[in-house]
Amino acid sequence: MTGPLDSSGSPGNRLLSFVFEDVRYALPISWVLEVAEKDRVTAVPSIALPVGGVMNWHGEALPLIATELLLGRDRDEAGATPFGAATTVGYAQEQVLVLADKPGGIAWLGMPVDRVIGLVEGGGQRDRPKASELVVERRPVEGRIVHILDPATLVVRGGEVVEGATH
Repeated sequence: MTGPLDSSGSPGNRLLSFVFEDVRYALPISWVLEVAEKDRVTAVPSIALPVGGVMNWHGEALPLIATELLLGRDRDEAGATPFGAATTVGYAQEQVLVLADKPGGIAWLGMPVDRVIGLVEGGGQRDRPKASELVVERRPVEGRIVHILDPATLVVRGGEVVEGATH
């Protein structure tokens, strides 16, 4: 058995666990450059703020994409929060996972989350996921089911969301 796979096909050892809308997720820490505090989100021409925008990340414009869309939900759900419709990306979320384009790569996108829980050990996945599968494993961690995400699929979905929003 191997752990969650990175872009080279080797097992990832540690996963960053986080919560979004009362669901626990995790992804290989090698893809996470930083857990940042959400800054003001600025609109991008032809992309509605509930779908995406940019925020200042160390002087660079970091694309921020609605987590609902990265997780594969319908575009009409973008910006939805427990407090009602939002007017900006990740309205209720104060933390942003800054994801790289590959393990140890450059910043590619920001993903707003409710809160980061911490690190957990990887492992347990039996088969290599299909290229389009976002959730590569579900397993209990500390008595709760954690959905382990494939970060490469998140990166691809981010590009698809932006591309789809501009048409």
